[in-house]
Amino acid sequence: MNAPVALWRRLLASPLATALALVLLILLSASAAFYLLEFAGSSDKTYFDALWWAMVTLSTVGYGDIVPTTVAGRLVGMAIMATGVGVMAALTGNLASALIERKNRKRQGLLPVKTSDHCLVLGVNAQAPELLRALAASASAHKRGPAVVLVAPLTPEDFAEMAADLDLGDRLEFCRGNPAHEPTLGRASPATARSAYILSQDGLSPEEADQQTLLAALTFRGLAPKVRLCAEALLESSRKPLSRAGVDVTVVRGELAGRALGAMGEHPALWHFLERLLGGAGHRAMAARTFAAEEKGLAWSQLVARAMAADGEMPVAVFRLRRDIDIRELLDADSALDQFISELFAAYGQDGRIGSEGPSVVVNPGDGLDLGGFDGLIFLRAGGPERKPATVAEGGGA
Repeated sequence: MNAPVALWRRLLASPLATALALVLLILLSASAAFYLLEFAGSSDKTYFDALWWAMVTLSTVGYGDIVPTTVAGRLVGMAIMATGVGVMAALTGNLASALIERKNRKRQGLLPVKTSDHCLVLGVNAQAPELLRALAASASAHKRGPAVVLVAPLTPEDFAEMAADLDLGDRLEFCRGNPAHEPTLGRASPATARSAYILSQDGLSPEEADQQTLLAALTFRGLAPKVRLCAEALLESSRKPLSRAGVDVTVVRGELAGRALGAMGEHPALWHFLERLLGGAGHRAMAARTFAAEEKGLAWSQLVARAMAADGEMPVAVFRLRRDIDIRELLDADSALDQFISELFAAYGQDGRIGSEGPSVVVNPGDGLDLGGFDGLIFLRAGGPERKPATVAEGGGA
């Protein structure tokens, strides 16, 4: 009972609610008085006609289709006319104030973002602008609502400056606060998001930054257990705790850059190949998709030939998404002991989940691998115009 009472108190304390209540009280009182004074004993006039007259008079529209004929009725009309100007002005002013207040709260990142199929970015650092731009560019052009929602302890001024630099318009929204704080993260509609990314916080030691990332991951998983979650870490040792917290993919900062430099050491062309693969949103040479129903039973060589002939795609790898592992998958149906264990799980209402299997990728698997246990493939798009390699003078030589 406390919650409804508190809600009513908040509504009554609002100036706009007070003005609306006053207008409603005047309308009902004037309608009742006018009906008793003007329509008493009339068979063709109803209370709704009196309410119509009161509304027309209070709003100062004055259609003139119904007019008082008695002195008492005219006195009621004069009272409504006298109060109507002030009451309607107060109502209009309070409505304008409420709209301005809502706009200010939105600018400050304090309003809930009602959307779905969006990307969440939790935290902000030097890599945030590029990530926000890439996520917004990869979102569907026909998507309604924001494509990306940033949850970070930024000031409204800092966010406004970042948003102006990115020039994403309505595709970027903002929730101000700590992403590890459940009420703050809850305003960003995490359960309806398509994916989420946690960025390491600058200005902290690697241990502290990864602890904050872990807290944000635990908070997010509590609100959105099925949404794909990626996280940035500063320490390799943080990869396992983040995985246990429900992070699907953990990227250690500098890891990919180090591997790219290593590839450049083998041959400069490998860097240009990686550059084309990664590209930018909408311009990447690689892409991923789930298997079509008719592709499930094919061997790798058949799958490659089929994809090349149909769309010019060049499959290069297969992937398996993160999935829960059930103990029944490990039990032998022909073993009496294993059957007994399975029956115990069923008798005690246990679902048999004993852990999870992380995502995996197998590059060029060959025909010896059964593709039935995989979810989809990674492929190279049909080649476009050749990109001219950068020269040493342009900074592209190795």
